[in-house]
Parts: sequence; C-alpha cells; structure tokens
Amino acid sequence: MLPEVIQGKAMEDATRTAGRSLPFILIVAVLQGWALYGLHHALVDRHWPATQPAWQLAFYGVALFVPVTLQLLAGFARRRDLWTIVAVVGAAYFYFGWHHGSAVLVADGVDPFVNEDGLFALGIEACVLWLMLLPFLQARLLSGRWNADYPTLFASAWHNVLVLAEGALFTGLFWLLLALWAALFHMLGIDFFRDLFREPIFVYPVTALTFGIALHLIGSIDRLTSVVLEQILNVLKWLAIVAGVILTLFTLALVVKLPGLLASGERAIGAVWLLWLVAVMVLLLNAAYRDGTVARPYPRAIAQMLRWIVPLTVIVALTALYALTVRASHFGLTVERVWAFIVAGAATMYAVGYSMAVFDRTGWLARLSRVNVVVALALIATLACALTPILSPHRLAASSQFRRAQLPLESVSSSNGRLQRDGWQSTPFQYLRFQAGRYGLQRLHMLAEIEGGTEAARISKAARNALAQKNRGDAIAPIDPDAYVESVQLFPEGRSMDVGLQEVLKQAVQARGEGLAMIDSEVAGVFIDLDDDGADEFVVMNQYGGLTFAQRGTRWEKIGRFYGSYDEASWRALLRHLENGRFEAIAPPWKELQIGERRVRVVPES
Repeated sequence: MLPEVIQGKAMEDATRTAGRSLPFILIVAVLQGWALYGLHHALVDRHWPATQPAWQLAFYGVALFVPVTLQLLAGFARRRDLWTIVAVVGAAYFYFGWHHGSAVLVADGVDPFVNEDGLFALGIEACVLWLMLLPFLQARLLSGRWNADYPTLFASAWHNVLVLAEGALFTGLFWLLLALWAALFHMLGIDFFRDLFREPIFVYPVTALTFGIALHLIGSIDRLTSVVLEQILNVLKWLAIVAGVILTLFTLALVVKLPGLLASGERAIGAVWLLWLVAVMVLLLNAAYRDGTVARPYPRAIAQMLRWIVPLTVIVALTALYALTVRASHFGLTVERVWAFIVAGAATMYAVGYSMAVFDRTGWLARLSRVNVVVALALIATLACALTPILSPHRLAASSQFRRAQLPLESVSSSNGRLQRDGWQSTPFQYLRFQAGRYGLQRLHMLAEIEGGTEAARISKAARNALAQKNRGDAIAPIDPDAYVESVQLFPEGRSMDVGLQEVLKQAVQARGEGLAMIDSEVAGVFIDLDDDGADEFVVMNQYGGLTFAQRGTRWEKIGRFYGSYDEASWRALLRHLENGRFEAIAPPWKELQIGERRVRVVPES
C-alpha cells in the first residue's frame, strides 16, 4: 500500500477540495474543448493559425497539455506556485510545437499537415516527457520542496497513469453509448443524433468535458486508485521471475555468439528486442520494489535469484548499444536511430545502476529508488532538449546524412552495400529531402550549391535531383542503363553477358516498372538452367526481387519476375553462397495440375 502519511494527505486534500475542484475542472474542460475546436476549424478552412504551422502546433501544445495539467492539479488551484509551474509548462510546450512547426515540418503543399507522419511521434514524445515531469511537479506542490522523497514521487507517478487511463476508458465508454444512441434512432429513420454526434463543434467540447468529469470522479476516489495499483503491482511482480529466466537463458546464448559479432563488425542482431528485454525487466523489478517500503517482496530464494540475475541486463544493454553504433557507423544517423540511442542510453543507465544496487545489503535492491530518480531526471532533460534545436533528432540526422552525402562514391558504396551512381537514387540525399524536416532541406540546398571538381559535380547533381522530387516514390533522374549493367555481379565466376542480354536488361531498367525496384541495392546476376533444356537462363536479383530472362534462338526475352524481401544480413549471406557456388536449380516436388487454362500448384505443408 502507499505510505500512510502520503495516502492520508491525499485523502484529506481530495475530501477538502472535491467540491471546489469540480467547477474549476469544468471551466478548464470547456475552454480546452473550444480551443481544440477552433484549431480544428482553422485546419479545415485553412485560415490562421493553420496557415503558419509553427503557430498551429504551438497552440496545440498549450491546448492539449496545460488544461489536463490544471485538471490533475486542481486541488492546488488557490496556490500561486501552481500557476507559476503551469505557466512554465505552457511556455515550454508552446516552444516545442513552435520548433517542430518552424524547423521540422515541411510545407510543400496546400496543407502542410497532410501525410505528416512525424506529428504522431511528436505527440508521443511530448506525452512521455509530460508524464515523467508531472510527478516532480506534484511532489513540489505537496511537500513544498523539489527534492521530495521517493514514495511521494512513486505514488504520484502511478496515480497519474491510472487516473488518465481510467479517464480515457470512461470517455471511450461514453462515446460508445452515444454511438448506441445514434444507431437506435437511425433504425427509426431519425438521423439527427447521428449527424450531431459527428459534428466537430459537438465532438471537441463534449469529449473534453467528459474527460474532465472523469478525472474529477476518479481522482476524488483516491483509495480506489490505491487498491487498483496494489492489485496490478502484486500481479506484475511475479512475472519478473519469468522475465529473469528469459534474461538468463538469452544472455548465456548471447555470450556464446558475442565474440563472433564483435569480430565481424556487422550488426547481426537487432537492438529493438534487446531494449525491450531490458525495459520489461526494469518495469517488473519496479513492480516488486514499489516505493521502497516493502522489505521482502519475494521469498528469500526468489529474491536472491533475481538479485544475481539483474547484472545480466548490462550485457544486453551494451550489446544493443553496440548494434546501434555499428548500424549508425555504416548508414549514418536517422531520426529513429537518435531516439534508439536515447532509449539505449537510458537502458544502460538502468542496467548499471540496478547492478550496483545488487551489492547493497541494507535491503532488497535498496538503491533502486535513487537510480530511478537519476535516470528520470536525465530523461526529462534529454527529452526536453530533443524537442528543441539543442538535441533535435531531425537536426542530428540531417547533419549525419549531410556528411555521408559528401563521402566519395566508393566509400559510400562499400559502407552500406547500396548502389550509388551519378543520377541514381542516393540514400543520404533522399533522406535529407523527405525525412529530416527543414533541417534536411537546408543541408540539401547546401549540397546543391557545392562546387569544385568531379566529385562536387556529382554531389550537386544528386542534391538538385532530390530537391526536384515532390513525392518519395518519384524517380529522381533518368537511370543510366550502362552503369546499371556494369554494376551487376555475375555468377558463376567467369561468366559474362553477351550484347543481346545487355540490351534487354537495359530495356528493362529503362522501363520504370521493371527497374525502379532494383536500383537501390547491389544486383546479382545468376546463369543457371531452370528448365533442363541444356541452355542457361539468366536471373537478375537484389534484396527486393528480380527478373528472369531466357534465350530464344539468338534473342533474349524476359520470361518472368519474382519478389523477395531480404534484410541486410540475409542478403549478405545469399551473396556469400553465390560466391561459394552454393546454388542450383531444383524441380518442384509436385507437378502442377492443369484444368482447362488454369493451373493449380501444390504447396507441401512444412
């Protein structure tokens, strides 16, 4: 259970302020609903502030986070320090939105918000920062000091999550009832309610008001929230045993493979699942540790087992960090990799901190609370900087891809295994054009104006081609068929393409529907007899599929195509097999059944 002092104070505050908080919450909810409707109206009718994305996103930042902050802290509405805190939070989120709208969002079309996939990520980042910051603000209001004790932070953090989740559930159920209401009257031919419930002028104010009421109802029953939290943590803590077994077995297997991974210098393992493993372990350990007041969360044997399993997270976290580093060194930073490095850094801090806590004999992982606070503060600072130019992932990615774009052609090709010919699709230029926001466009314009020699001319031309694109799938320049044919790696070794085969392959490359799927990767060409007629067919392929050609008399013809999807490691393994001559044509185990003009192919079950 929560500490009696904290719980008692929370109950006392809730009882004393329940009556006064509801009018305040309702006023804030009404203002939020109409503010969101106004911003929606601006987007639909394309008038200010939607015509200036920086203002629009800045206002969204304030309209989404400031009202909910006030509603959760409504019990302190008469305190001056609350309004100071809310003003600072509002100013920060106003600037976060302003930065994204002015430095990241690219307004190419009439509506800059159409197909802007970065807005969802921005919302997630802003929410995570807000959820991490809020307990420190609540602890400051409760205790009157910033260095509040861990039980207060713990209680506030979990209380916020539960109240918000239950409030969202309440609001969702409310809208399900409205949907039922509309459906029932629709059966009678009355569509007034269905039309009304779809109107934005109804949706935004009513949703905000319903959510505000839900926060008040749930927040005023603090004892119920504490019971729900107690039940959730009691269940979760036992899953730590299963997670510990998985961590142990996986780490043992990883240690066996690790020397080979380090020697190869390649990313042969994905970092995402490693980070998930560390994150799950951290969550479940905290479910057992709670606020640090539980002396014995497990029987002695289980507690000791988990204590010595915890240091294994260091190996997993550092391996994830290594995998990300190798990937970034080969392909440069992207927005996703910057966030992955932030997560990996936090995972490493947790792993190292928790491992050090193992050696504290004053209690079961007694220093977990100190580690949690330090990592939380570090993440708050990092996330806040990441939403500004200081540590913007878009700015860091743009700078990294800008440097890669200026590397010599041979260096780029060998580092990422992708074809980089003059006038062909070039990954760094494409990334700067479409995925690094305005930071990327600024770097791309700089590349387009670069001068001085053959290499500079190639870079400038590729940058201008990328700038000319309107959509990611557009061709950036005519494909050079001669360069494409020269780039094909032929197998078996010693084979060559005759003039006829070269010409038909060039025609396929120039026919965009055939060639576009094959120009952004290494290309392999295999001579092999596929139909047992004594003459070799020619298969040209890359990571995404390929084409098959057969010789009919003196002419080569395209006879088919196939699709594939290989990740980098699988493609490398396939090339090694080709180089070692480990390929052959195999007849299907079952003949095809022909019925009239249709054929039925039997696919054996594995």
